[in-house]
Amino acid sequence: MAPTNPVAMLIPLGGIALILAVVWLIGGARRARLDRALVLRRLDEDLPGFAAAEVSIDGDAAAAIAATADGASLALIFAAGDKVVVRPLVPRDIKRVAQQPMRDGVRLVIETGDFTHGRFELRLSSAEAARWQARLPAPACAA
Repeated sequence: MAPTNPVAMLIPLGGIALILAVVWLIGGARRARLDRALVLRRLDEDLPGFAAAEVSIDGDAAAAIAATADGASLALIFAAGDKVVVRPLVPRDIKRVAQQPMRDGVRLVIETGDFTHGRFELRLSSAEAARWQARLPAPACAA
């Protein structure tokens, strides 16, 4: 078969499409869902000195925020595909914090200076969003 023959192109493309369909059917597009136990376990693994006293998981179970008892340390936990990523939230990295009203609560938006994942959105109740926004450093709360 000549490389310019259209059938020569369709066979590999069909094979790739078949592989993608099989991966999708067996759950290859899964997204991790956070719960309190998973968040605490991942905090313990990734930030060993971080003793979470307060944890809030957003309504989608895709992101969470945690704080130590003294409020000096914060961490963001989020799902990246089927993996869970933990990032310490350093006050100097916070660029902006805002609340966006929603029908069933508030979306707390935290923008950081991180290159790879600089914007976090957490669907929280109004009271939770206000409590977390108050914990963030005052200069960062320019909403």
